[in-house]
Amino acid sequence: FSIARKITFVNSNLKGVEWLGKGFVYKCPKCGHEEELLTGVGFMSPLEADMERESIWTGIYGPKAQAALVAHPEATVSVERAMYQCGACGKLESRLAVTVKAPVRVPILQRCNCGATMHRIRSGKAMVCPDCREPMKKTGLAVAVLWD
Repeated sequence: FSIARKITFVNSNLKGVEWLGKGFVYKCPKCGHEEELLTGVGFMSPLEADMERESIWTGIYGPKAQAALVAHPEATVSVERAMYQCGACGKLESRLAVTVKAPVRVPILQRCNCGATMHRIRSGKAMVCPDCREPMKKTGLAVAVLWD
């Protein structure tokens, strides 16, 4: 069960764009640790995409991403909330997944506070409890949170 919001814009340059966001609660069956994680896009996604484009231009995401955008300034930058897990410390977080739609694939890495690379958790992939490292289960609960 999930609660989602879906709005189709019919004005100006947002015509026909659909917005969808979902929140899920995951729980560890062994130790009881719970996480609320958001996925999808929201009303602020176009503004966030513009801000991330500026971050790429300034080199925050590294020289490869910056070079790709310099070589292809027409490339679209898109963002969505996605679930990430740190491979080192196990931290789970909803973060902005940034995609540069250029002719050459541009990896945009997410770094954890501990300094390690976070890995995106795709639908159907397992995540482990940050406390006990056992597989977490999606509960029947959905989180209704408007993040923008």
